[in-house]
Amino acid sequence: MALVAVLLPPVLLGALLALGWYEELMLGPPRRRGRHLRLVPDPVDEPALAAAAEAAPARRHAA
Repeated sequence: MALVAVLLPPVLLGALLALGWYEELMLGPPRRRGRHLRLVPDPVDEPALAAAAEAAPARRHAA
């Protein structure tokens, strides 16, 4: 019983500090880590993509 009384508070304190660190990590500003996926292309790339789409022959899919 004395062993639990001695070891439990430091373990709980460590868990509390770890949860605080995790919360700060999740709620903080996003970090740039090299490559990342984007749903929208850069505005610089749009004219090149539009020109390529106009130059390509129109295809129709059979429904």
